[in-house]
Amino acid sequence: RYIVFEVISENKITYNDLMNSVWNSMLSFLGELGSSDAKIWVVQNLYKENEQKCVIKCRHDYVEQVRAVLALIQMVGETRATIRILGVTGTIKSARTKYLGEEGK
Repeated sequence: RYIVFEVISENKITYNDLMNSVWNSMLSFLGELGSSDAKIWVVQNLYKENEQKCVIKCRHDYVEQVRAVLALIQMVGETRATIRILGVTGTIKSARTKYLGEEGK
């Protein structure tokens, strides 16, 4: 599944800072084994830095755990931030059209 979310923060967030925060939250919440089983992949070319929207891929049976991991993030880099889930889809195409506002890709 693909989870589309936006980062609400005081300052702009870079992709690398976001990745570090997601992995730190993932490891502390699910541990190494759970993180490995979830098969997380943050789609770098779908991170919209201006809008701070991103897509993360995970196994279909780990959607709720990954949503919890994202909800637990409070700091991204040196900036206070929170994550708002926009939606969950089964394909990248529907994530792009429904939640990222892209047409025909």
